[in-house]
Amino acid sequence: MAHDHTHTGNRQYFTTWLWLLVMTSFALAIGYVSMPEGVKAILLVGTTLAKIVLIGRIFMHLKFEKMNLVMLTFSPLLLSVIFYFMTHAETRGSDPTHEVLSHQGEVIPNGAEEHEATHEK
Repeated sequence: MAHDHTHTGNRQYFTTWLWLLVMTSFALAIGYVSMPEGVKAILLVGTTLAKIVLIGRIFMHLKFEKMNLVMLTFSPLLLSVIFYFMTHAETRGSDPTHEVLSHQGEVIPNGAEEHEATHEK
């Protein structure tokens, strides 16, 4: 059964546009809702990834391609997640020179001071 992917109907483009509008509105609404920052970040990243998949499937015509091409397209995202977690522990919690600022400009302790204090005793 062959798929004719040379022409995608206007209805599919309109439906895709509506889904992107809904997901963008959802992401904007998340910014105004009071919730823990970690939950907010996960929801925003999840919404963004859903939009990426939708755009890739429809406008890049990946839904008609073989799985190896799809994996080749999305492998940089997987690698960036792996690299993030590989380097996160080295800089966030153990580097005493790493200073994290809140959105209000306050310094957030990174735990390195407590770690050094317990080793000096």
